[in-house]
Amino acid sequence: MRRHTTAATRRWQATLIFTVFGAAVLAAAGAGWWYARESTPHQGPVLLISIEGLRPADLQAYEGTVSRMPAIDALSAEAVVFERAYAHSPLTLPAHASLLAGQLPFEHGVRDEAGFTLDDDAQSMAELLRNRGFDTGAAVSSFLLRPESGVAQGFSFFDAELPDDPGEGGPVVARDGVRTSEAAERWLRARRGHRFFLFVQVAAEAADPTVARLVAELEERNLYDQATIVVTADHGDAGAALSLDEDALHVPLLVKQPRGKGAGRRVTIPVQHIDLLPTILDLVRAPVPSDLRGRSLRAVLDGDERALAEPRVYAESLAPRFRFGGAARFALAKADERHVRSGETADSVLPGRLKPAATDAVSGFSRTSSAEAERSIELGEELDRLLDEHETPLPEEIPAAHEDRFAMLGYLGGSMLAGGGPAPLDPDDEAQVADAHRAAAALAGRKQYAAAISQLREIVRAHPRLPVVQYQLAMLLERVGRREEAERALRATATVEPGNPYVPMARARLRLRAGRAEAAREPAALAVALAERLDSRARAAAHRIAARVALAVEDAATAQAHAEAAAREDPRVPMEPFVRGRLLYADGRYDEARAAFEAAAARLQESGGALEELHLSLGETLARLERFGEAEEQFRAELRAFPRSLRAYSSLALLLRASNRASAVEEVLEALVDATQTPDGYETAARLWTILREPARAAELRAEARARFRR
Repeated sequence: MRRHTTAATRRWQATLIFTVFGAAVLAAAGAGWWYARESTPHQGPVLLISIEGLRPADLQAYEGTVSRMPAIDALSAEAVVFERAYAHSPLTLPAHASLLAGQLPFEHGVRDEAGFTLDDDAQSMAELLRNRGFDTGAAVSSFLLRPESGVAQGFSFFDAELPDDPGEGGPVVARDGVRTSEAAERWLRARRGHRFFLFVQVAAEAADPTVARLVAELEERNLYDQATIVVTADHGDAGAALSLDEDALHVPLLVKQPRGKGAGRRVTIPVQHIDLLPTILDLVRAPVPSDLRGRSLRAVLDGDERALAEPRVYAESLAPRFRFGGAARFALAKADERHVRSGETADSVLPGRLKPAATDAVSGFSRTSSAEAERSIELGEELDRLLDEHETPLPEEIPAAHEDRFAMLGYLGGSMLAGGGPAPLDPDDEAQVADAHRAAAALAGRKQYAAAISQLREIVRAHPRLPVVQYQLAMLLERVGRREEAERALRATATVEPGNPYVPMARARLRLRAGRAEAAREPAALAVALAERLDSRARAAAHRIAARVALAVEDAATAQAHAEAAAREDPRVPMEPFVRGRLLYADGRYDEARAAFEAAAARLQESGGALEELHLSLGETLARLERFGEAEEQFRAELRAFPRSLRAYSSLALLLRASNRASAVEEVLEALVDATQTPDGYETAARLWTILREPARAAELRAEARARFRR
């Protein structure tokens, strides 16, 4: 047998290979040319409309028996209807982050509605479309989607302004959909071309008039026919965010294409929110980032459901863990099975099934048999791998300026105590705790502190091993001046979480505010010691409170040492120039103190966030230098960041009185009482009226306080 081919044979083989390759390239090029010719890019405007909590059953396109939303029903008749679309979270902010960034929560970093922001590295839909020449605008109704959440990334225009004055039921957490629609219309009318992207988010009750107005505006400008309009919801019936079932995650999805292409088509394969970003980019022929898990639905919109493989639908809800110390939930589903994991342990995996769509109704998640559970091990292992690859960070603390609004949404802080394993609560108990906690938080948001404290006491009495709730109880007790009770609540918290440094931090802060600086030294030192074994965030927080204690006891060297340590751990918070400014102020070196405080304020502005008493200290320094107008600005800046600061109210009121601005003084003292709604707030205002030689006003406030706060 010949072991070597001849040169002629090799030349023949090479010729054949290149001929076949060339034919394949020409065929691919020809197919690409044909596809490009037959399917042109969407050139008109792109609208994405998200409706909070809209259920598929609310629409006739999903077998709704009554037309509750005629405008959306009319639009759905001209759209492709996806029967089985799913969100990745039952929570508004994480769901929208996935919708706009095309990533799952553990990728874009928004794991809950409080304390998380969209990762700077995430490329949002608006950013990617703006890079392709689109004007980008948005108008939203929910406080949760304010620009600070990160979802405004990539938008040239982003309207999220809420009314300043609280409503009758407490602080406003969502504005009227009419105002959102008007903002969207104004922006839309100002577009001179047709290549723009508009994102609009409204509550379900405002959905139909919003869609009707936007459609009418597009029709008036002769843009409707060429527009691509996507209507979906952030989630379904979220309840207490305890469930990742069909009711919570199944959302409507309608895609109206230019010239009504595909109108009336119904898609039965499962799709998910992360598919929308690659789909819209594909429709306008923009490059799709290669690292996205979602898939373009363009082929499906063209009628080929077989073009896509079956997806894995991931969802999570960490709200129970961070709100009251319950269990986080994670789910992974495909067409014939589902796994839900409750908490952090593998034995909490629950098998389930994502039922196929039916003709009479859209089916949902249900339990499977034990035999099916055995066959679903592979999916459970896949979910475990996802969770093992991505840690669950603790949220940042809720900014003081937004505490009441977050309380109205169920958050009272204290989530830094949720790092350990959740308390053992059975499902019924957890549901009861969730309802009671949500009610307590809403009471606190409305400043009904006595009722909120009573509700939290009931929870910890029944479930004493919930450190998050114990901590929240302590903070509310401290807010209303019940400091001894707050100390007891913190001691109870420490029995459950003895190694958590945030508990002694709270004790040190409590004693500082009570004027017991020497007594604050011991818990501050303990906090620093305990934080050493945790992350840089905990270490920075411990050093910051220790620096404040050292300032209060006039230990300059120790204060500077802790400030420098805090800066090393978290340079975003300018603790070192703040402490230096306080020390210079104490020495009467006001010009140097001003420079230090201004440097700290400039650095804080660059990094975002807030530092308590920074603007207050700068204001007091400017007042010493007789720069009264600038001092007033700083006092007001402190109150915007820390609206319950009694010192800032006092300093501002005295400054205004020195300027003979009596009406402004009255406004400030009324704002003090309204903002605090506590005995300390009333007493501070009464003392100020006395200092300002208005004893009758002081007596009136004290009488009102006695009637209101019988304790």
